[in-house]
Amino acid sequence: MLKKLMIISLLSSVSISCADAQTSTDAQAAPEATRISIASYSVRFSDIPAFAALYRGAAVPIMETLVEDGMISSYGVWMHNTGGKYNLRWHLAGMEGTNFEQAWTSIITGLDAADSGALEAFNRSILAHKDEIWNLGVRNLESPTEASYLYENLFKVNRADLAKWNELWGEVLPALDEAISEGLMSGYVVEEHNMGGEFNWNLVVFFDDWDTIDDAQVVFFENLPLDHEIWTMAIAHKDELWAQMPDMN
Repeated sequence: MLKKLMIISLLSSVSISCADAQTSTDAQAAPEATRISIASYSVRFSDIPAFAALYRGAAVPIMETLVEDGMISSYGVWMHNTGGKYNLRWHLAGMEGTNFEQAWTSIITGLDAADSGALEAFNRSILAHKDEIWNLGVRNLESPTEASYLYENLFKVNRADLAKWNELWGEVLPALDEAISEGLMSGYVVEEHNMGGEFNWNLVVFFDDWDTIDDAQVVFFENLPLDHEIWTMAIAHKDELWAQMPDMN
């Protein structure tokens, strides 16, 4: 059922394929990163090709310089596949002391200098926008830089229950480690609330192939059936699936 819904959404939006290697250093793949800043945008799908050109042509060189200078650890962008209000997920990763506001300001200033017209067009295309910063927790990442899809399992949990919540997930995550070794997924990382947003715990799973998502779902619910204690603690839950931004030239 999950995959059928995904296919319906794909047919009604944009055909997705793997992006070129210059799109991302995969912000969540950097082993030294401990925090991630995510800027989510809702734009018309017809405006995404112009954003892709601005991102690849101007933003990537700026962000590469920021990585070289040590201001950020890495960067990346994902595009809407199914679910959710937003259809662009642009992120920077860094350390505990990373000044994300300064990094984003450097990027926007650089974009304005490189192509002020394209930046203005992008700003005018924005229908909605939100910023979130997450702490990066437990992870098992083998090849997420080559992953085609990113699946978010977002949860809202009472802060008083988070210690128990993390303890229970500690018993479940080894099954995902096994799924990675079997090729059903390429990695995962736990994002924990830092500031902003409705949800405060996020299991981000990376997939290489569309066809393995259903198989991974089977493993997930075998180890986390609906009568598991974890489900009694989740106040709210949302899934979102993202794909690499395709080459739109």
